[in-house]
Amino acid sequence: MTDRAETPSAQSLVLEARGVTKHYEGVTALDHATLAVGPGEVHALLGGNGAGKSTLISIISGVTKPDSGKILLGGEVMPASGPLAAISAGISTIYQELSLVPALSVLDNIFLGREIKRKTLGLPLTSDRRSMELAVRDLAADFGVTANELHTPVSEFGALKKRSIEIVKALAFDPKVLILDEPTSGLEDAERQVLFGYMRSMRERGVSLVWVTHHLEELFGLADKATVFKDGRTVATVATESTSIDKLITLMFGADREEFGGGDTRKIAHLQPSSERPVILRARNLTRGSVVRDISLDVHEGEIVGLAGLAGAGRTEVVRTLMGLDALTSGSVELNGRRLSLRNSTAAYRAGLAMLPEDRKQLGILADLSTAQNISISRLSTVTAAGFWMSRRKELALAESYRGQLGIKTPDVNARIGNLSGGNQQKAIVARCLNTSPKLLIFDEPTQGIDVSAKVEVHALVRDYAANGGAAILIASEIEELLELSHRVLVLKKGQIVGEVRNIPAAIEAGEFARIKSEVLTLSAAGQAS
Repeated sequence: MTDRAETPSAQSLVLEARGVTKHYEGVTALDHATLAVGPGEVHALLGGNGAGKSTLISIISGVTKPDSGKILLGGEVMPASGPLAAISAGISTIYQELSLVPALSVLDNIFLGREIKRKTLGLPLTSDRRSMELAVRDLAADFGVTANELHTPVSEFGALKKRSIEIVKALAFDPKVLILDEPTSGLEDAERQVLFGYMRSMRERGVSLVWVTHHLEELFGLADKATVFKDGRTVATVATESTSIDKLITLMFGADREEFGGGDTRKIAHLQPSSERPVILRARNLTRGSVVRDISLDVHEGEIVGLAGLAGAGRTEVVRTLMGLDALTSGSVELNGRRLSLRNSTAAYRAGLAMLPEDRKQLGILADLSTAQNISISRLSTVTAAGFWMSRRKELALAESYRGQLGIKTPDVNARIGNLSGGNQQKAIVARCLNTSPKLLIFDEPTQGIDVSAKVEVHALVRDYAANGGAAILIASEIEELLELSHRVLVLKKGQIVGEVRNIPAAIEAGEFARIKSEVLTLSAAGQAS
């Protein structure tokens, strides 16, 4: 079924996908998928994990060749000649995992591989940095990047500025279409609003935007249309002004929002106040240079402690010191009363700590290995025979067990994990953590880049882990998610704890969600300003 309201004629379309089909290892990723994007249009591309969105983006961007079907740009068929050909034709893509080189300056990143060369008689061509700066200075300023910042290494900037740099990098070469893959991932609310302003500015410049997002509430007032994918097929294209979140969820999953916990009823964590429960983790005076400063915290049995704070507050840095990934300048960590001295994640796993990392693709999955191998690798002793021989039978049995427990959707646990949807990859990493029988599990942005259905399932995994006596630390940029899962929240600023909000489940049960949300946001903002 396709419900196209005011769809432009084929002649006026900027980008069109016709009957695109792609198979991977017996799995149909796209099945005669279609997409039609008009000039200067913000067009959302929606669907659950595994719906086919990423595959279509990969094909449009020239990274992947379709088995059949066509991509048209301005009415002309695009040859499947690779990403450079797509960029040259006018299609640019900003992926969720940014492609910037941290050690290079902003200017060098913008012109990487496309430098303006200075012609010098008798000498090799060199980059004409002055000409490059003049070419993008005004454009960069429009998107919040100053002339001085053009010469600053990208590594010195936060998430929003890096998104801005990617936008300038794309617009510097006059694209007709810009694809944005989860552009608000990891951004705070205020940063998202700035980014939305940039998207409106791009639309005013006549650039057509294809916008992939799992945050359906972001669409309204910004996206002109939305195309919904399900099971690799295009099921509908609708004008956003004539639809709603409930209708979109029904199109995506065949179920309404209440079934996914998206109504007004807050999902309160199972625990009661835990101050009388045994302390599982005790950290005292953790310090690592100026990044982590004098952090002390306890986490009790069956408790979820949230870490809040604006970008750069030090949340991830704190948990990295707990895991031994970054060396402490001073301070101590105890687990079940035993002092730890950790030097790497392997030692942390053995001690009883485990972490679900923020960057699933770079730091989580081993994309070329199977789902079974990704689960067992955290504790190979569980799948060995006679103490040292790998047992395929045990590895498969372990993977099948977690596949059933966590609802990991894969045609075969021997299938390459890189072919799974983001939500199922995330559940496989949770299984890897659980395979170590952790005393404390750290969840760093556990639902980043996954759809509403998978998000509910991951939330259930977090709650069930705590309800069964596990201790947890949770980091989440979405304040609603953080509060709905945590029993108490520590607010950080510049590597220090600046406040604490307690008894969150009781407050939510009493209808005080707005109050505690305001309290956390006020502490975060006040801390940042001070």
